[in-house]
Amino acid sequence: MTHARPSAAMSALAVAFPSIVRTNEYWREHHPDLVRSASEHALDKLWAREDAISTFERAMAPYAQDPFKGARERRILAPDETALDIEAAAVSGVLDAAGLDPRDLDLVLVSSMRPDTIAVGDAAWLTRRLDLRCPAVNLETACSSSVFGFDLASALVSARRYERILVVASCTYSRDIDETSTLAWFLADGAGAFVVEARDDGTGWLGSKAIHTAETCGAFVHELAIADGRPTMKMRATKTAGNILHDTAEPYLRACCQGALDSAGLRIEDVDFAIFNTPTAWYADFGAAVLGIDRERTISTYPVYTNIGPALMPANLYEAASRGLVSPGDIVLLYSVGSASTAMAVVMRWGEVRLGR
Repeated sequence: MTHARPSAAMSALAVAFPSIVRTNEYWREHHPDLVRSASEHALDKLWAREDAISTFERAMAPYAQDPFKGARERRILAPDETALDIEAAAVSGVLDAAGLDPRDLDLVLVSSMRPDTIAVGDAAWLTRRLDLRCPAVNLETACSSSVFGFDLASALVSARRYERILVVASCTYSRDIDETSTLAWFLADGAGAFVVEARDDGTGWLGSKAIHTAETCGAFVHELAIADGRPTMKMRATKTAGNILHDTAEPYLRACCQGALDSAGLRIEDVDFAIFNTPTAWYADFGAAVLGIDRERTISTYPVYTNIGPALMPANLYEAASRGLVSPGDIVLLYSVGSASTAMAVVMRWGEVRLGR
């Protein structure tokens, strides 16, 4: 079967992380009682389930006795660091890798989860920091923002609206969770950036499928709080979160991945590598099991980064590329799900993608 050549492809990719690396030993040293009583706290309650064992539970089973559920390290913003800092670092890395000047960009799509101000995203601030001259737009669809950003950038380039688009995604969960909550064990910070531009070598976007995730509304809530005399947002999981996430994980993944493959005229057997967002240590195992692919054909950076929201896709893709697990010509399947937003899968043919340091 032959396919029309895509006209938009990822040409460069970079990631950036904050300065603090917090290991499990931090909580054992500073909050020993919390670790001892972990089963009574939010992390275990979040994934607790009483009904029949599903693919999700089977993938989770090896981590059931670990209070940190597979996390070893997480990257955390220092008190003087911001989302804008790691976003700018990721952008600088990807521009250096691509050999581009900020003025070579035609459009920037920015997803900040959360931005440094409560009401407005970081796009304009990033524009000022990096002396950009193109439009910069805030894009928000929770943890699926980077996958959706790649799809949208590919569509805009294919439509010849723009020639070269930068997509930036950051996550600063650590600001939303107190370290005395076990939720802090699997939420952290990071950023990724990639360039999408016109290509005529047959690489790039091949197909996609997005669905809404309205069923997950209310699983997590953000509430206004005062910290150090300043307003901020705090996140917590609700009592319904566990059931909602269990019930939707598999149907969302199946619908999006199969839809994207159908859109590309491909089958799962054609996929050389799969990139899942990995909000848990077992999510790559779960995704591979659901799709029926070898676990070696995917990757998880969760043990060292934990859940970094929309930055997960760039982080996992960067790690796979830097290890040589994907090669030019490979068919790569991207999938990400966001609560109270969208789930999305994209199929692309990997090309010559330059990696930032």
